[in-house]
Amino acid sequence: MERMKTFAIYALVIILFFIFSNVMIEIAIKTSYKPITSYVTKKDMYEIEMTQAKATYVNGYIGGNIKNINANEETKYIKIDFYSPRNIVLGTKYIELKNWKQGEMCEFKIGFRYTDVAYAKIDVIDYIQEEVTKEQFMSDDMKFTILLTTVVFLCFFG
Repeated sequence: MERMKTFAIYALVIILFFIFSNVMIEIAIKTSYKPITSYVTKKDMYEIEMTQAKATYVNGYIGGNIKNINANEETKYIKIDFYSPRNIVLGTKYIELKNWKQGEMCEFKIGFRYTDVAYAKIDVIDYIQEEVTKEQFMSDDMKFTILLTTVVFLCFFG
């Protein structure tokens, strides 16, 4: 019986250490993100409100809400350019807005992996002029993959 108590105490200590280390890692990661400046190109047809724009030295995320004031139902793209402190374009990301109706509010959030991002410029465009890689484009398939990966991770490690 003493051996079972000792085993239970060891198991409890290991579980508590696991929980403590996960909480501390989460706190350390969250505090390493610093706010970045985001500039929105003003257009009369859209209202863009930035809710999140944070980055570490090597990655970050940006998000917000966009509302269509225009009367046309159309497909548009959100173009986000990321700049270094020396005003060099580090990269560009796109988010597609399919069948975007008048008065409709869309929420967007996208992650990026660029080094030393100082600020971002957000614009709404009609079409993409350059060749876009899958890495630059956040599609619905990618959103599903991220969601599925998160659920699997939480089931096994949560």
